[in-house]
Amino acid sequence: MLLAALSACGATAVIPAENQATGETAVAASRSQIGSMLPEGDVPEDVWPVLAMLQGTAETAVWLPFEAQLEVENIDQNPELPNGCEITSAAIVLNYLGFDVDKVTLAEEYLPRYVPYWDADPNVEFMGNPEDELAFYCLPGAVVTAVNDYLEDVGSSYTALDISGAPVEELYQWVANGTPVLVWTTRAFSDPLYNYTFQLPNGSWPYSNSHCLVLTGYDDETCYLADPMLEVETVSRDRFAECYLERGQYAVVIAQTE
Repeated sequence: MLLAALSACGATAVIPAENQATGETAVAASRSQIGSMLPEGDVPEDVWPVLAMLQGTAETAVWLPFEAQLEVENIDQNPELPNGCEITSAAIVLNYLGFDVDKVTLAEEYLPRYVPYWDADPNVEFMGNPEDELAFYCLPGAVVTAVNDYLEDVGSSYTALDISGAPVEELYQWVANGTPVLVWTTRAFSDPLYNYTFQLPNGSWPYSNSHCLVLTGYDDETCYLADPMLEVETVSRDRFAECYLERGQYAVVIAQTE
């Protein structure tokens, strides 16, 4: 879903593209519907398209504060889980939400895994064993399964949600609303590296430096992170967005449901 961002009154308005009014018809409608409230002679011509965009979108616009930062305690995945960044990130978020659960418990009792790793589907299971040095990674499907099985066992109303494909502004919205986000990127936001010794079920090459960490905050220039590898605490918003998009826009949140 494409988004448009506009600065206004100490916040950013993020408006779903399919709800935007566009073209001459929208501008004319804007003049007609709200022109009576604004003296046209005092409104610059280039403002009318913006008013047209905003017209009719008040109920769907998302207003983000310029900055937000959650007090999330980090957890080191090592030494127990040298390849367990995904399930450790889940433990980071669960503990922030008030659950008392250990990363190893989640990995050993709840995380679906498959050995040998080269035959695994990372969308369904972890490729190998996160306790082993020679293993790979998993994607949101395996994490959602693990977290939801744990939450069901403890009788919680929280649910892990796969929000993959969400635009980066939506990730900031979750954080602004008090929910840290599990995000797939590369280690230390480095350029992607691939392993060419085997292929995934979809025919692609697996990453050699895939990584999952937790987005805990942002401001106008910086993203703040809980990194289970303890390599990065901040990264520029531009680089964060670039790596998030390049890695496939994979993300998970744990939210309370009705």
